[in-house]
Amino acid sequence: MELPLFPLSTVLFPGASMPLHIFEERYKEMIGFCLDHNYPFGVVLIREGVEVGGTAQPFDVGTTAYVTTTQRLEDGRMNLMCQGGQRFRILGTDGSRAYLVAEVEVLQTTAEDDPETRDYADTAATLFAEYVRLYLAISNQWANSVEMPTEPDRLADYIGFRLAVDLPTKQRLLEELSAHNRLAQVIDLMGDLISGMTPRLEAARTARWSGFTARN
Repeated sequence: MELPLFPLSTVLFPGASMPLHIFEERYKEMIGFCLDHNYPFGVVLIREGVEVGGTAQPFDVGTTAYVTTTQRLEDGRMNLMCQGGQRFRILGTDGSRAYLVAEVEVLQTTAEDDPETRDYADTAATLFAEYVRLYLAISNQWANSVEMPTEPDRLADYIGFRLAVDLPTKQRLLEELSAHNRLAQVIDLMGDLISGMTPRLEAARTARWSGFTARN
């Protein structure tokens, strides 16, 4: 499969939504082609290089993206909303065009449905709900509930995309094709994140109450 590539400083997961602002001429051309032919492009994390201008060397594994919403602006610029599709691996690249094109193979994940994987999914969902609760509480917000997928493969991607971890960690999650292993990894990550957020929440609460006392 031949796929136009969009190297970015982000990791897109299947099922996730991502906004894009298109202003470089090469990507105006690329997105124009994709819109005209209802064709996906590939979002890949930059391994070396820069996002704007110049060239970028991408990681080998990325995610196909489809444009779901388009807002056309002046000078051909566009605001897009894109949806993540499938994982792929780059087999070879062609740099003869204004934008990078690759020959890719679509990657299939292993969506295990054994008791241990289902237990991992339950644990991951519980931890993510707590992670979101703490994240919101630090900024004095709250939510009644957190809606998330229940199927292990989709749940692992849903959580992986939303965790506040560094890009290399997100890329490792993307490259892991086993839902069982991905869930195990996000559980470990959330354990560390939640441990770090708890004192931050206490500090935020103390600061808010101190400010309340000072005003009164």
